[in-house]
Amino acid sequence: MGKLSELKGVEKPVTEWLSKMGWTFKSNDDLKAYNRPFSNPVLEPILIEKTAQINNITPAVARLAVEQLLQNLNNPIPILGNEAFLDKLASHVTISVEGDDIDVHFIDFEDIWNNDFIVTNQYWVQGYKMVKTDIVLLVNGIPIVPIEAKQRARKGTNWLEGVAQFSTYDQRADKLFMCHAFGVACNGRIAKYGIPGASSSYFNEWKSNLIDTAQPNPVLDPSNDLCFVYKDPEDAYWHFDVARLPNGEVLERMKLGIIGLLQPAKVLDILKHFMVFERTEGKIIKKVARYQQLRAANKIADRVINSDLKQGVIWHTQGSGKSLTMLYTAFKLRQSKELKDPTVYIVVDRKDLREQIGGTFDDCEFPNARAVNNIGDLKYIIDKAPAGVFITTIQKFRELGNRQDTRDNVIILIDEAHRTQYGDFQMELQAVLPNAKRFAFTGTPIPKTHQEFGIVRQKGEHEYYLDRYSIQDAIDDGATKPIRYTFGPQEWFLDKEKLKQGYDEITAELDEDEKRLVEKRVQAWKVFLKHPERIEALAKDIAEDYRNVVEPQGYKAQVVACDKEACVLYYNELLKYFDRSEISIIFSTGAYDEGEKYKLYKDHYKEDAERKKLVKQFKRRITEEEQKLGNNLKVFIVCNMLLTGFDAPIEQTMYLDSPIRDHNLLQAVARTNRPYDDKVSKLSKEFGRIVDYVGVFTNYKEALNYDPEDIGEFEDVESLVATFPKVLDDAFKPFEDIQLEDSYECTMNIVRKLTELDHGKFENSFREVVQLWESISPHPKLREHREKYLWLNEIYEIYLEEFKRVDFDAEIYAAKTRKLIQETAKLINFKGHLPEIKIDSDYLSKLKETKLNPSDKAEKIIRDIETVIRQNEVNSAIYVEFQNRLDDLIKQKQEQSLAIEEILNQLGVLYSELDEVASLPKRMGFPDKGTFEIFTLIKNASKADFNEELTRDFSLSAFDSVIKKKIYIGWQDVPREYERLQTDIELLAANPKFEELKIDEQEELIERIMKAILVNYSLN
Repeated sequence: MGKLSELKGVEKPVTEWLSKMGWTFKSNDDLKAYNRPFSNPVLEPILIEKTAQINNITPAVARLAVEQLLQNLNNPIPILGNEAFLDKLASHVTISVEGDDIDVHFIDFEDIWNNDFIVTNQYWVQGYKMVKTDIVLLVNGIPIVPIEAKQRARKGTNWLEGVAQFSTYDQRADKLFMCHAFGVACNGRIAKYGIPGASSSYFNEWKSNLIDTAQPNPVLDPSNDLCFVYKDPEDAYWHFDVARLPNGEVLERMKLGIIGLLQPAKVLDILKHFMVFERTEGKIIKKVARYQQLRAANKIADRVINSDLKQGVIWHTQGSGKSLTMLYTAFKLRQSKELKDPTVYIVVDRKDLREQIGGTFDDCEFPNARAVNNIGDLKYIIDKAPAGVFITTIQKFRELGNRQDTRDNVIILIDEAHRTQYGDFQMELQAVLPNAKRFAFTGTPIPKTHQEFGIVRQKGEHEYYLDRYSIQDAIDDGATKPIRYTFGPQEWFLDKEKLKQGYDEITAELDEDEKRLVEKRVQAWKVFLKHPERIEALAKDIAEDYRNVVEPQGYKAQVVACDKEACVLYYNELLKYFDRSEISIIFSTGAYDEGEKYKLYKDHYKEDAERKKLVKQFKRRITEEEQKLGNNLKVFIVCNMLLTGFDAPIEQTMYLDSPIRDHNLLQAVARTNRPYDDKVSKLSKEFGRIVDYVGVFTNYKEALNYDPEDIGEFEDVESLVATFPKVLDDAFKPFEDIQLEDSYECTMNIVRKLTELDHGKFENSFREVVQLWESISPHPKLREHREKYLWLNEIYEIYLEEFKRVDFDAEIYAAKTRKLIQETAKLINFKGHLPEIKIDSDYLSKLKETKLNPSDKAEKIIRDIETVIRQNEVNSAIYVEFQNRLDDLIKQKQEQSLAIEEILNQLGVLYSELDEVASLPKRMGFPDKGTFEIFTLIKNASKADFNEELTRDFSLSAFDSVIKKKIYIGWQDVPREYERLQTDIELLAANPKFEELKIDEQEELIERIMKAILVNYSLN
């Protein structure tokens, strides 16, 4: 028998923590006084008593209301009973008393401590079978949160057993199921919460350490020894912390989850604002907010209600449930009494996104929410100013004239703010709703997002985002899956002499300007990507990979091509390996496609209805039933469409053959990383896959580590706005006597004036105006200058047409050149994409077993070493030296100055050292990682003048004489202590003994040393 028990290892500590958070512990003996029959999950005497108190009514009237509430527990369909019960519990029931209708509430959400909060163990409920829940949280006698506690050290037992027990509640004790809000499963190591009945992948940890301060919170009581609490100067919110390991990782993960999630105020907040019942494809799916969704919604509500600040950026990465976050936010804002029936606009920039978000609101049956049908509908809404939630595209605000809604209880939630939310559209939006609060939601932020929606508190202090949930956060939480990457290298031979000779012949009669136009139209990189030999080789590789790797697991895939022509080329080639029912092209219908292009594309044009049908089919698993219904779709071929705003968890692999970049790349690869669990097949996605044929993955890694603080200072927009009218007037001065109108005479007058001007000065003044406009757009004050600005742009177009452009059709020559490139290029070698090998201690031995040639093996090791370095160099200076050594080997490989076998040998040594980096400090004779970090930082900065012994002495002295004496629990949260420690480090560096190292002369090096100290020696 094990030495550790569920009772003492899990139930007892959890119950004790909860009792320090505001829950009152009552044993089974204590609860016997209420004479609850086991068939009733509710302690009715408590519920009746609290209902009478909260509503100031008699117990007899309270009993009538309670009976009406409990009627919902008789629903033969448990999920519907749960929905109806929680709806009434969060709002009220209406009963008739002596001819008058009165609303009766069962929970006091205004003053939460008027409620009765109980925590108890071993709560029995009799249904079809008896259920005994380990711990239950009861609010006013209602079992709101069941907690299944499992023993940590018993073989084969963990929190998953608790989830399995939850899944039987609706069958064994349906009335208990119909009472609950959400459940918690814990096992001493970890706590996860979710909806009983959902699969384990939908149970999540609660990682937010925010303390709810809307009402008095026992956690903040100075005499409470539950946990360490502090107020963060950056966000001004109260936080708590639990025991951590020396490396900063949380030791008490279960305690973090229990305290973070189960504060009484938090439980009631979730009950009232953060649960939805979503109807999709004939099913009802109950969802509870994840921690980042609740955190973001509450931060927005707090800013709108309690602050003068009018905006903020919510950066939640792809797959984090952004649409639901917007729903929760809108619902909480609409429920706020302080805002007095506000209006919330959900603003998007594309029709399909509007449908996606509108669908979320419809599926969850969100009250008083609807899409804006057309411009006339929006005009009516602005004129009548009704309260509600309105989903609209931003483009509609361009056509509202001088209409305004000047109320200050209007809130705008802007989806994917990096797309077309700037310029004229955003300017009009602000002009129509001048006093509205604006919040930008984005999964892939760019600098302009932070410039426009971030906050400048004072000089040098920026709020780049109000709430942040990064790609790594999502992966760590299991909200998205890790992405595995493999590269498919190809070798090409280009007959440069033949190409040059042919190009000279084609363009012999052209002048230099005309030749430049031809070169611009050719797009040589696309010619290479669409070379027939290349498409043939890659299509075969895609087919083999899909059949061997993807299809056997039941997953689907996308092929991303560089343009519409490439899509068709891939489709035609893939038909050698796929049935027509298995693959489909999705691209936009071109209004100007003609001739050969129209013939090539026309069979693949699809109307909205057909496209929606295909997307719906793609999202479903292929079964015999689906095939009988005509669905056998497995692979989409796309170029731009379905790379964003498209959520198909069954997609696991993307074959990437387009050089997309930055946030577009981030959004594209996020199509593969959505969690997927199939209850029938038991299929559970472990990772997404990118098979990269163009080598763009490095940009993805850079985007993964995106830091908005890299933007630098926000510009002082108001001062720029003040200067704009003069800059515009100066540029416009030569044309001020011309009658600007849509006429031939106006055009001739502009041309005459342009012939008189110094063209260099005109171009400079125009460029200054445009740059200034772009810097301050979409400031509402620009609206009054827009007409003049647009005329200046029109004049500049006339200038370009008259004096700069060549009246010449470059496409004729470009087409010939593209054909010439295809003829002079040859695919020498493509052996399929490099195999995926998980990076671990067996890496090198696994690689040796593969059939790759030495050059490809070297390429594989290089790319995987780069991946490891990029993932870790942000946190450790040790990896910089590895990167330098790797760069040398890459150079020698490219220059062929070292035999490939020797390069492979040295790469193997480098990889082995990289794998052993955790033990490197000890092997180098350092007591811990921190001192070794300091040593490495100085070494990297020293380059040729490196004194190893003196640097080692300084690193050890820094720890012994400075760091060890200065640090204590929480020192890192006290700015003064941080400054003192930095001063002492600087004094040590200035000591004559260490003068040779010149550390005190390098401000950046001191900052890096302090960062290393902070990372390695923070104590909580």
